[in-house]
Amino acid sequence: MEKNQKLYVLKEMPVHRALIYLSIPSILTSLVNTLHNIIDTMFIAQLQDNAMIAATTVALPIAVLSQAVGDGIGVGSGSYVGRLLGARDERKIEQTVESSITLTFLVSIVALLLSLTILKPAISLYTDDPDVAYHTYNYLKVLMTLSFFTISKQVLANMLRASGDVKFPMYTIVGSIFLNILLNPIFMFDFGFGLKIQGAAIATILAEAIAALLMFYRITRSSCLIRWRFGHFSLTMNSLKEIFNVGIPVFIRNGLSSMSYGFFAKSAGLFGTEFVAASGIARKGEYFARFVIMGMAQGYQPFAAYNYGACNKKRLMSSMKMAMGFGVVYGLAMGSFFLFFPHVFMSLLTSDVNLIEMGKYILVGYAFAVPVVAIYQICASNFQAMGKGKLSFFSSVLRQGIVYCPLVSILPRLFGVTGMYIVQPIADWMSAMIVVLLSKSILQEIRSMEA
Repeated sequence: MEKNQKLYVLKEMPVHRALIYLSIPSILTSLVNTLHNIIDTMFIAQLQDNAMIAATTVALPIAVLSQAVGDGIGVGSGSYVGRLLGARDERKIEQTVESSITLTFLVSIVALLLSLTILKPAISLYTDDPDVAYHTYNYLKVLMTLSFFTISKQVLANMLRASGDVKFPMYTIVGSIFLNILLNPIFMFDFGFGLKIQGAAIATILAEAIAALLMFYRITRSSCLIRWRFGHFSLTMNSLKEIFNVGIPVFIRNGLSSMSYGFFAKSAGLFGTEFVAASGIARKGEYFARFVIMGMAQGYQPFAAYNYGACNKKRLMSSMKMAMGFGVVYGLAMGSFFLFFPHVFMSLLTSDVNLIEMGKYILVGYAFAVPVVAIYQICASNFQAMGKGKLSFFSSVLRQGIVYCPLVSILPRLFGVTGMYIVQPIADWMSAMIVVLLSKSILQEIRSMEA
């Protein structure tokens, strides 16, 4: 797509068409990120070892930290690039792209060093079962050692989407999921390399590496609205400030999501390894339900950033209403599915009757949470798109840190296994109500905006 066509999407295309154009690739990308975890669980479940299935539950809070770092840098730079495109400041766009990629290389080196030194102690925080800990370590040491590819994939995808180049990241990441499906049995099962759970990690990281390298190639092309010249590394203080202003809250939000999943795994461990395995499978249902809302919010964010930078009140308000309305309707549909057919989703990932029976009640709890997730996500996306650092930071720590972590630590100890079922809807409803109240000042600012 040519540069003027990309700007047309953000600036002139009818709002509903622009949101569809931007959101569908983001939704598919979000789906692929979700499927990476679900596919590993599906293949690992074929090994018929509950300790290995439980290991994927314990591993997830540590594994998603790489994605949290990539999203933090990517959303921060994407938000700033979107505003700079609206203001037509090409010099700062180039500085921001170079700073983002340089920062990606630096944090990947730090992540590698940390993974080599503290991985085993970190795993011990989430499980006391030696078999689960052993399988978790074998799975994570591959993902964390090569986390550069996961981080850079997230950063580049966010920056390309911010420039209106949404199809290439979509095609690349969707292609990586099919590659992951192809590689999993080759590396895991006895007719291939027979590496079991470690083979699942190798298959995942190879697919992520190819996706990242293709996006590096894309951003070096002159036809790209934003461009990185290969080998150009620099850190510009103004760019870093803007990236961190929005990116740190995003990282903290996703990091707290990781921490909350760890609290979830620890509380699930109170009821045995089998329940950890069942609840981990059910938790994949939550991610599956959220992928459309998360993708829609990612597509909405660069559109909102551009039109906020361009002071286009009409397009900004219209897009906000459309995105939130669609998200709520979708949430009601997914909630109804989890409420009436929870066993269907569980059966997709495991044939173990006991795991299905234990996990389906967690999905019933999610049914009452999903409808309000879109309200929270669109409000948080507004804070990011408009560069509201303090509000973005608070909304990032609110749901997973301030609300969810204390609840998931307390409710299962007060109400037993029922506490595991009710914690998610309580946390989501509380968070949505608070963030709506915080959005009043944003709406007042938009209404007073002048072209």
